Amino acid sequence: MYKLKYYSLNKEEKKNLKEEFYQTELGQTIKFRLNRLFLTGIVGIIFGTILIILNKSIWEITLGITLIIICIIFLISSFTVRINKINDYLVKKQKKKK
Repeated sequence: MYKLKYYSLNKEEKKNLKEEFYQTELGQTIKFRLNRLFLTGIVGIIFGTILIILNKSIWEITLGITLIIICIIFLISSFTVRINKINDYLVKKQKKKK
């Protein structure tokens, strides 16, 4: 297992690496899918809070809390997968240079 080289980069290098990765075919499909996952998480959190605010029954509150927890997991996983894919791209790019 390799170390996460992405975290060792400075802010400018991270920005350039992201732009370079998103110009590849894999980067464009990953960006589209992860943005969709991110939007699903945001919409789910909004819907969950609406269910909690309009608490007509205990089941709606439970459903709202469960939905918010699942959507927070969606958001965290979208950022984690994004970092892992960019890191894989960086490692492969460095291996090609050698």
